[in-house]
Amino acid sequence: MRICAVVIGIAVVAGVAASIAMDTFRSAVTAPPGVDEGKRITIARDAVEKTLSADDAAKREAETLRQHRAEEQKSASRIARTALVLGDIAYGASEADVRAHYGAPAEIETERSMRYAGKEVVEYEYTDSLSLDIVDGFVRRVKISERSSLASGKGVRIGTPVEELRRVYGEPSMIYGEDYIYFSEEDPTIGFAFEIEYGRVEEIKMGDLGL
Repeated sequence: MRICAVVIGIAVVAGVAASIAMDTFRSAVTAPPGVDEGKRITIARDAVEKTLSADDAAKREAETLRQHRAEEQKSASRIARTALVLGDIAYGASEADVRAHYGAPAEIETERSMRYAGKEVVEYEYTDSLSLDIVDGFVRRVKISERSSLASGKGVRIGTPVEELRRVYGEPSMIYGEDYIYFSEEDPTIGFAFEIEYGRVEEIKMGDLGL
């Protein structure tokens, strides 16, 4: 009789131990063997839940940022091709028009560029920090910098505050580094790039953006 009691007591203790073991197993996640030199690492459930919560928060933040950028793109301004004018020179103006307006350049450089399928690019350098790239006899890019007194067709010049730039041209199509870029309505490979430094326009490029 005593033996039976002992056996029953052992069975009860074993059942309780098994129940405790199952509860412990259910409340923890065990990493697979081979981690940390073959040792098994038990990760508490609350740690896993915190990790999942942080991951969800990161995903929500990324989605919010994506939506914000999409809204910015919707409100971004595009420029008519006819408004691509810098220093009184329009995009696509002829080499003859440039010389009629500014005369002979102070310096001329020539090189071939893969951007234009290996065609010859003629760079005109003028005083007043003005340079132009001419391909096949037509202006493809105009650039002014430093202390130039020239301006865009809408009056933006070196030193113009970025707030005034945005008032005149609207929100940029994109901001790339220090450049506020405005794409043409007809062709996103051309437009304006206004380099901003200390809140003011430092350099202006018009025409082929090279992006």
